[in-house]
Amino acid sequence: MSATTAAPAPGAAPVHIGMDLGTTNTKAMAVDAAGQAVCVVSRPTVWDRPRTGWAEQPAQRVVAAVDALLAEVVSRAGERLGAGVRVRSVGFTSMAESGALVDPAGAAVSPVIAWFDPRGEEELATLDPEVAALFPGVTGLVVSPLASFFKLRWMAGQGLLRPGAQWLSVAELVCHHLGADRFSERSLLGRTGLLDVHTGRPSALLLDALGGDPAFVPPVVGAGAPLGTVRPDHPVAAARGAVLTVAGHDHLVAAAGAGAARWGTVFDSMGTAEAFVAATDHVPDADTVATMVAGGLAVYPHVVADTTAVLAGTKSGLVLQRVLRLLGREDAAARAALDAAALAGTLGGDLDTGDVVVTGCRMSDFEVGVEVRGDGCTPEQVWSAAVSATTRTAEEVLGLMREAGATANTVVVAGGWAHLESIVRGRRALAPTVRLAAVRQSGVHGAALFGSWAAEQAERGAAPPEHPSPGPGWFEEHQATSTPDHLTTTHGEANEQRRTRRDRHR
Repeated sequence: MSATTAAPAPGAAPVHIGMDLGTTNTKAMAVDAAGQAVCVVSRPTVWDRPRTGWAEQPAQRVVAAVDALLAEVVSRAGERLGAGVRVRSVGFTSMAESGALVDPAGAAVSPVIAWFDPRGEEELATLDPEVAALFPGVTGLVVSPLASFFKLRWMAGQGLLRPGAQWLSVAELVCHHLGADRFSERSLLGRTGLLDVHTGRPSALLLDALGGDPAFVPPVVGAGAPLGTVRPDHPVAAARGAVLTVAGHDHLVAAAGAGAARWGTVFDSMGTAEAFVAATDHVPDADTVATMVAGGLAVYPHVVADTTAVLAGTKSGLVLQRVLRLLGREDAAARAALDAAALAGTLGGDLDTGDVVVTGCRMSDFEVGVEVRGDGCTPEQVWSAAVSATTRTAEEVLGLMREAGATANTVVVAGGWAHLESIVRGRRALAPTVRLAAVRQSGVHGAALFGSWAAEQAERGAAPPEHPSPGPGWFEEHQATSTPDHLTTTHGEANEQRRTRRDRHR
């Protein structure tokens, strides 16, 4: 009998598991009773490409990956702690907009379509003009195929939207697979285009336009609700009976996990796409929300109590990647040397020399442009111009947020680009207080913290849908130190693990 299938021994160490179901990777982290990270494991997220531009995966693959990661993280946690473990909770965060239709028995009847898949474009063009005009002010989202609503209209055209069907996000889908009842977490529902952000309930207008009945959306809950427990026949015996919860949209969960979900704080998550998440204490009226959406913002429920999220995105990370590729400086050593040379060349001054202009950071930009305006251009100048372009775009985004009433007194920076000093220097201009997130894996760590909250609520007898979500102060009290490098393990990629360790120490 393997360690993962054997029942936990008396005195086994209690752990909470967080899982992040992402576009590129699916991660799992175990934290101990004090909230400190024990280990992290990861597997690539595999998408099928049935047509050009399309990306999907069968729901069975999603749940199988979760089962495999759960077994792996439990085994690894036992090795790290030198004893058996007992899982008290499992919390899930996930990419937004992606999910599956399930039948009345809970079985998936559609593939999981990636959020960036363009399906829904034709259905968008045929939407009633009156509904399209009301959509931004009601949902807090732009009229775009990114919203699940339009992919659901595509599914309806394929005959998949049958009587009794329900919509589950990927986090809700795997939670249900493990043994939870079916619920709809508010922040993830807020990214579908089915939520009225002013009432916090499904929109009758949008459900009618979709052709779905009110039961199409399961009961709505806030993040951190105890939704059930891992079923007693699950192969990972140490997880049986663990409390299950959906932590919510990954960007918001990362903000909470980094202690950046308080009003007046903006979380800057610098990945391939850069996401800015502001926290406000109210929902603006419909006209104001529509104006914010027209300016490039999204407005929907945050994962912390009594808070609304205002989110904006840029393509800054993609621009930086392409500039490094252009310069032939993609490997870690060359990237670090270029960054150091750019900083040395500025002698502590402005990174932007004006001789090179880089464009393409806005979400509406379709191409990355590099324009050289002077002679003798160096790679350091190109890199400095790219960094300056990302900073200017960030300033524009925060300006829009401030105009909309979302203050930005503090900016907390996280993500893969935050280890470069030139990036950090640029971000220092964004707000009176700018700091780096203490937790390196804030998304998956936040999901684990939500799991521990749900376990506490379950012990107190709380049951959805009436239950409290944690407030921002709770996360600040549970802040942990940065995840040690030796804890991170990417499944089957020992060489990549060594590269990651080397990168982080440069």
